[in-house]
Amino acid sequence: MPTDDDSIDEEAVGAYSFNLRKSAGAEQSLARIRHALGKDWQQLNDEDLRSLDWVLKEAWARMDFYDWDKINLSAMNIAILDDLIEIGRRGLADKLDAAKAADQAAKILARL
Repeated sequence: MPTDDDSIDEEAVGAYSFNLRKSAGAEQSLARIRHALGKDWQQLNDEDLRSLDWVLKEAWARMDFYDWDKINLSAMNIAILDDLIEIGRRGLADKLDAAKAADQAAKILARL
């Protein structure tokens, strides 16, 4: 018979697994964006990259897998990227709720 400790462990493992998949999804997306932007990628600083990573993770976590898979990240340009980075900055600064940030990012990404 499972104990409360077993369910906590299962929840912790599930949360850890989800976070690993979320990080991997964002990392793969960053690689595709980096490739698409070419030299423009060099314009990004550490804060930009943290903001972009955060917003991609939030969007990945809330979007349907099939919708995420349809995003053509190779069509990314610096103007779209700047919009995503700004959403990430606002989210990290607690000026924008994570769910709203993800929704805004998803709308932008869906246009790609």
